[in-house]
Amino acid sequence: MKEKFLEILRTTKQNVFVLAAESGDQRHAMTVSSVFSVSLEPMSMAVSVNQSASLHDILTVDSKFSLNLLASDQTEIAEICSGSEEGQIRFEHSDWEFSETPYLKSAQSILFCICRKIVPLYSHSLVIGEVQNLSHSGKMNPLIYQDGKYET
Repeated sequence: MKEKFLEILRTTKQNVFVLAAESGDQRHAMTVSSVFSVSLEPMSMAVSVNQSASLHDILTVDSKFSLNLLASDQTEIAEICSGSEEGQIRFEHSDWEFSETPYLKSAQSILFCICRKIVPLYSHSLVIGEVQNLSHSGKMNPLIYQDGKYET
């Protein structure tokens, strides 16, 4: 049944985001596709984060994070943030901006969130963030992930 479940998931097309956060001297970013809106009042988003991911431990209630919706030409960033190299190396790309929360300047859209709740569930945690600010390029050409590969 697990194989059939994975087969079904591979058929879905998902937008590709990079989740980024920092705490003290720790800065992490990771490619994610399990992202969805929760509410309009207040504006909020949820993202599923594996509990074994290094980013997971720096996300706490009231911490800040960015959800960067990648544009179709940002496959390189998606691959950097999903590769085996972790930590600061993921931030060596020139597109990163560091203010209160790290974010990608040329992302199609950016949602700046404050973590309101973390719900551990099996191997992952559902991180729910309230949108504090946002940026949208006006474009509608996101990077898509399907069947184990990126579509531009």
